[in-house]
Amino acid sequence: MEAREKEIIIYGIKKRNEIIDRIIEDIKAYDYSFDIRLILTEALINAYKHGNKSEADKPIYLRYSYDDNKVRFEIEDSGNGFRNVTIPDQVSDEKILDDNGRGLFLIKSISDRIEIRENTLIIQKYLSKKRKEGYS
Repeated sequence: MEAREKEIIIYGIKKRNEIIDRIIEDIKAYDYSFDIRLILTEALINAYKHGNKSEADKPIYLRYSYDDNKVRFEIEDSGNGFRNVTIPDQVSDEKILDDNGRGLFLIKSISDRIEIRENTLIIQKYLSKKRKEGYS
């Protein structure tokens, strides 16, 4: 299948679950629905809280492209960009129950690639059966 690209503009995060469900349906990634829900929930909440300063009148651009093997998400907020952000490889026991600081770690843990470009978070997740068998 040739790669398909789509964009959704979101104001606030109240309808995030509905939007995420539509994306999972659109890309037919039912076997990966838990991972995709977690990735997009964390990314959208992060964009809303930190990038848009919880202002519902500022847009969040959610772009995604997909084919039979992978899905790529770009979540762009209206903020000034990530500043000196390091995505940890692990979260310490002392911080595991903190209210903040785990979102990017969780995304990194269940995605295959994560990149930050200014105010855009780029995430890639493989969907191919070959990759899936490697995780069994």
